[in-house]
Amino acid sequence: MKDSRRFPWIDRVEDALAAYPKGALALVGVSGGLDSCALLHLLRTLGFDKLVVCHLNHNLRGTESDQDRDFVAAICRNLGLPFYTETLKELPGGGSLETAARVARFEFFAGAASRFGSTSVFLAHHADDQIETFLFNLFRGTASFGNAMIKSESVIEIGEQKLILIRPLLHVWKEQLREFAAAFHIESREDLTNSNRAMTRNRIRHELIPEIERLLDRPIKATLLRAIEVAEKEGEFVRSQVPHFGAARELPVRELRQLPIAIQRRAIHGWLRSNRVEDVGFEEVEAVRSLLNSQGVAKINLPRNVFCRRRSARLFLEFPR
Repeated sequence: MKDSRRFPWIDRVEDALAAYPKGALALVGVSGGLDSCALLHLLRTLGFDKLVVCHLNHNLRGTESDQDRDFVAAICRNLGLPFYTETLKELPGGGSLETAARVARFEFFAGAASRFGSTSVFLAHHADDQIETFLFNLFRGTASFGNAMIKSESVIEIGEQKLILIRPLLHVWKEQLREFAAAFHIESREDLTNSNRAMTRNRIRHELIPEIERLLDRPIKATLLRAIEVAEKEGEFVRSQVPHFGAARELPVRELRQLPIAIQRRAIHGWLRSNRVEDVGFEEVEAVRSLLNSQGVAKINLPRNVFCRRRSARLFLEFPR
């Protein structure tokens, strides 16, 4: 069913999947929307047959949410695939609706991974998602281009459960997926909240990007995606130069001082994230970095009542009790 002449981007998806064994059990997130249904079809077309379809019912749209779940369940019955689902009673507290929903999805995938014994999760983020996320994170004040973009593979830990999030569609545009779905008669459901302008990402998609293109009188998404790709490769090189401190409770001040500023920032950012310090951006990293040369202040505040202190040429974290 693969048609490289009509859909040449499929070759790039196949290249993105080359590192992952087709015979290994893997999870795939399927919401019922066009993107995830197209991903499921693609994975099976490319030989990934040992899949567990995972669907989280966020329970935000009443009967429509239930219908999404039933739709995905029917796909699994037709394809003979295992179906794993949960329905939320409520979203985790704290942060925006989007943040709470993302946390809930990660916890859901962690439960599925534990149950089925697979850490690999295929997700359907595509090029348009990449652009929107990049702009959203950049304007929010991310510490670097690398932190603003969606990664083709990222590893996270939810409690004791490791998850490898795999996104093979990051170079495929939404319109290309739509054409692919039409060509192969792939059914899906439309989530009407995707047009809700109350959500920041939707305003970026429907208002900000079109307005920038209007002002510049030319398309910008392909140019942005190319810049992201360049930044990703440059970021890989810079990351290779960063000393790995992991989740160590302390950092050596003298060693950090000897590093270039760009490497200091990445090392500190990675250290804070590894220690699960939430909501870390440029200002927090710079505040910690200021302790390297400070002769007076030896303590700075971080989000959620976490403190970073300098003592005896070491930086260390203090967490609320």
